[in-house]
Amino acid sequence: MNDVELDDGVVRLEPWGDGDAAWYAESVRDPLIQRFTSDSPTLDAAQVLAAINRLRRADDEEGFMICDAVSGARLGNIALKHDGQVGEVSYWLTAEARGRGAATRALTLFTSWIFSNVGLTELRLRTHRDNQASQHVALRVGYLRDPDRDGSQEAKGTVWPMLAFTLTRSTN
Repeated sequence: MNDVELDDGVVRLEPWGDGDAAWYAESVRDPLIQRFTSDSPTLDAAQVLAAINRLRRADDEEGFMICDAVSGARLGNIALKHDGQVGEVSYWLTAEARGRGAATRALTLFTSWIFSNVGLTELRLRTHRDNQASQHVALRVGYLRDPDRDGSQEAKGTVWPMLAFTLTRSTN
């Protein structure tokens, strides 16, 4: 994981620190986050800290905490898993952060940074069919619906219907 901070004056993406683990574990208990992410409701700070430490050593993952650029308040998570060419992006926001454009700003910053610094040629994003807010974020940032990649995902003992979105790096 790179020691970078990405900031547009409203939202800042910063590397996860050890002190953020308890906040993450508590935040993912939110009912909406539980409905649309695979994070366990019993996730604890020690498990999150282990994931942060793995992220620091990983060559095929990136992740940042989404923060308010002015107050520094923690707002959410944005992450990437990739194979060197194509990556899959995921994100979530706390209840307090929703509806203010933070996800759109964070995804815009993250996407631009990935294409400039990680060298991927394509990004993919999958959302639960019922997660319209996340779908709108993807479209606002420029991701295109990719129905050929729609599918399902097993999560938390059920099968989730997933919609796919894709963005290809501009060659300009």
